[in-house]
Amino acid sequence: MEKTNLWKILLGVGLGLALIAFILGWIGFGVPDWQEFQRYNGSTTEYYGLWAYCQEQAPFFSSVCKRWPTAATLLYNGTTPSFVKTAQGLITTGMVLLSLGVIAGVIALILPILSFIAGSLTFLGFLFLIIGLPIFAKEADRLSQLRGDARYSRRYGFWLIVPTIILAFFAAILFFVAGFMYKKYGYGNIASGSGRGTVGGQRLLGPANFLRGMPYAAAVPGLYGGITANPYRYPAVPYRQPSLLSQYIAQRVPRSYGPVLVRRTYVTPVPQTGVPRVSYATPAYYRPSVINLSGQTLVGPVVRSA
Repeated sequence: MEKTNLWKILLGVGLGLALIAFILGWIGFGVPDWQEFQRYNGSTTEYYGLWAYCQEQAPFFSSVCKRWPTAATLLYNGTTPSFVKTAQGLITTGMVLLSLGVIAGVIALILPILSFIAGSLTFLGFLFLIIGLPIFAKEADRLSQLRGDARYSRRYGFWLIVPTIILAFFAAILFFVAGFMYKKYGYGNIASGSGRGTVGGQRLLGPANFLRGMPYAAAVPGLYGGITANPYRYPAVPYRQPSLLSQYIAQRVPRSYGPVLVRRTYVTPVPQTGVPRVSYATPAYYRPSVINLSGQTLVGPVVRSA
């Protein structure tokens, strides 16, 4: 497994766990099936959750429910128990944070750097849930013990929050690790690396742009398939594409120059007939020319001489 693609797997698994926790958590959050009890010498099974209190009535065991605080008159003398209110606040906050973490995780598929935000929100949701659930469980048992209930136990709504907490914790860890792997090795988003034209999760650059008439491609045998003859006398060099600016400048400058010839004229005081003797030579250095006129030595203009 390449490191450049590992963050995608971690992000996908983390998002999957967070989605499962999201579904289970909201189901448990909404149902009243958290704590079940039966009063001493009573035949009716009663249960309640964060938002409602219910009774199972014979003969068909249908349930009749009332929401808090209306149901508080039947259980707690008109007052909603403090532990129920505390659990309502903690569990609600935890589920909202978990939901925001899922949303951030979905956006992280496009902007992977948001994996850190998704991990932070999911982890905060985990903290609120893991604090609120034990408070409800402990205080609900304590209330049944003080009232002398014949029996009491948990129902499925309460137990759905348990896997929600576990999955939220692992999802947060995976979000953090995915964000770290993306910063260190990753590139692009969840779609990068699929299809042709990619290596190691990174999209390959396309071929460089060429200006017509430039000699660079001709200097490399086998470029773009086949061997191209080299019209220049320079040996082939390893291919390195120059920038467009340098290609343009090279195209505007003449490619070769002829030899520079300097016309050198000798002047003497002796009268000469015909055309003055002229010699042509390729210059090697500059020196001043000496002109003799009427026995006087003068320094003439600097010319390039062989």
